[in-house]
Amino acid sequence: MSTNWIEHENGICWEESSLLQRLGLCHGVAGRSGGVSTGIFTSMNMALHVDDDVQSVLENRRRFCETIGCSLQNFTTARQTHEDHIVAVGPAEIGSGAGSLADALDHTDALMTNQPYIPLIIFVADCVPIILYDAEHQACAVVHDGWRGTVQRLVAKTVFAMRLAYGTDPANLWAYIGPAISADHYDVSEDTADQFRAMGQAYRTCVIERLHTRSIDLWQANHLLLQEAGLQEDHIDISSSCVYSNHERFFSSRYDQGHTGRNTAFVMIRQK
Repeated sequence: MSTNWIEHENGICWEESSLLQRLGLCHGVAGRSGGVSTGIFTSMNMALHVDDDVQSVLENRRRFCETIGCSLQNFTTARQTHEDHIVAVGPAEIGSGAGSLADALDHTDALMTNQPYIPLIIFVADCVPIILYDAEHQACAVVHDGWRGTVQRLVAKTVFAMRLAYGTDPANLWAYIGPAISADHYDVSEDTADQFRAMGQAYRTCVIERLHTRSIDLWQANHLLLQEAGLQEDHIDISSSCVYSNHERFFSSRYDQGHTGRNTAFVMIRQK
């Protein structure tokens, strides 16, 4: 399991899965650099919900779309609410949220499609981004998984939704669990820890007990969910990039005390 750090001449950078890259999938988690935002949003914030200058965000999106080779009008995103609602993006949904937060797909934390040249976008700044790819049926998904989405088993539900919508066989599905906050910096309440323990015996190992605190390993928990959903171990790439520790490269809400930009997790099928 390995990842690549991609740097473009225009300054835009992202981490991608070496597994998915070898399959030809356009995907990754873009960090801070290459945009025009300033201050705490420096410089590649593409999220409209964090009080950044709207024109700066739209220019960042334009530059990003130019870099991956798609139209800004096809930029498709959601208003994430830490729930388990999944949207299959077809012709009617393409471009939702491209220019305005108002028309982003509401109450949605996972997007999937089999449409080419449609970038599916979620925003993260500690939570786990997960990208799924069905090479056989040319379908993909992107998932926003914080602790709430994880205990709701959102990524496993997305695998099931892809099976229903596109005929995806989980054994042939590929996954990338992207940059997120590591357990070293993710202290949680006892109530949150109990919700992970209640998921089953295997998930108890995701709760790391310390003398006066406890933390959660979101990477491990989502890895377990993908395995339970039927993915093969050698089809799963897991990032080792902690956004808190690597705050020069990525946005981290905890590091910046809740007021910061967002990393952009994206996936796009280039051809059918």
